[in-house]
Parts: sequence; C-alpha cells; structure tokens
Amino acid sequence: MSLKEVLPIWWAWQWRVLVAVLLANIAIGLVLGVVKLFLHISQQNFIIITNLFSIAITMYASIYFLAFVFEKFHIYVPKAVDEYRKAAIK
Repeated sequence: MSLKEVLPIWWAWQWRVLVAVLLANIAIGLVLGVVKLFLHISQQNFIIITNLFSIAITMYASIYFLAFVFEKFHIYVPKAVDEYRKAAIK
C-alpha cells in the first residue's frame, strides 16, 4: 500500500480518537476534580488517578475507532474468507 492509500485510513482513525479522548478527558477531569474536593485527595494522588483514567480512555477509544475504521474501509476480513485464502496459498 502506498502512503496515498494509507493516509486517509490513518486520518479517519486518528481524528476520531483525538476528539473522543479530548472530550472524555475533559469530562472525566471535571468529575474527578469535584470528587477530589469532597474526598480531600492529595494533588499527587489526583495526578496518578487522572493519568490512569486517561490511559484507559485512550486505549479503549483507539481500539474502538480502529475497528470502526476497519469496517468503514472494508479492511476487516471475515474468518471464512481468510480460511479460504490460507487454503489457496498452501
């Protein structure tokens, strides 16, 4: 595949991940900020907690939207078709 073919696929995935992660991190940050005030969590622990949530959100969004883009660009190969290809190669 050339860069011209890959770039639209990459961008279709990347912009969705960037927007979702940005919005989710803002929302989670606000919620956790309020919780921090009520529970009197130290700043150091708050940073650790928000970073862990951010990593989890980013991983989930990345995988979710990668699957979405695979479907959109018809990259996903069903198992039955894949088995036929493997049999043809042998």
